[in-house]
Amino acid sequence: MNTIIRRSFALLETMATADTSLGITELAAANNLPLSTSHRLLKTLQELGYVEQDPDTHKYTLGVRFLNLRGAVIRQINLAAIAMPIMKALMQRVNETVHLAVMSEGEIVYIERVEGLQTQGMYTRIGKRAPAHSTALGKVMLAYMPEEVRQEVVTKRGLPRFSPTTITTAEELEREVERIRARGYATDNGETGERVRCLAAALRDFTGQTVAALSISAPEERMPAKRDAELSEAVCKAARMISQKLGYIDD
Repeated sequence: MNTIIRRSFALLETMATADTSLGITELAAANNLPLSTSHRLLKTLQELGYVEQDPDTHKYTLGVRFLNLRGAVIRQINLAAIAMPIMKALMQRVNETVHLAVMSEGEIVYIERVEGLQTQGMYTRIGKRAPAHSTALGKVMLAYMPEEVRQEVVTKRGLPRFSPTTITTAEELEREVERIRARGYATDNGETGERVRCLAAALRDFTGQTVAALSISAPEERMPAKRDAELSEAVCKAARMISQKLGYIDD
């Protein structure tokens, strides 16, 4: 592991377990670091917002940005716990794999899954990241985010091609967004080149904001387009149930 990263996390962990703010001498001693090294690392962490220094005592505590990350982790854990019973029921209804994902820095991150009865070719690692524009999970979240935020994602991440069906232009993506909003769910027709089809619906919290997405996935041969009516109804119903548990009121 990179020495700078290891030492930085050691300082953060020391502050996280302390009952009070700590001075640089205490932090350096607790981690067997020279004062000059501790000062340099703390200055960088402070500039990034992960550490704050009291202007009067000059002691350090965890910063707001670090606490925001902690809150995000807690929200994801709670979301997965709330969603799991409904995900299991959905899998049993459709006999296919169900995924739960959130958006992070313009990509989707899988945070939970329930494997279907036939899992061949369907394993997805929890924590795996994937492009938003080529996945049903990502597209349904893109569809319900503000236009300016969606444009920022496209500008930052681009629209690379992974298969002949991948969306690769902003114009195509906007047309897809309109279709998703009109029917209430997104599809992935082998757009990542995995010969897998997916249908996904958005999850909303008590503010009405889209916070995650739920999908049904299966190899193309088990999930032809003729199943879309059946599966879209199932995934949308499950998404509404989870959203209601998150406090969303469906008008």
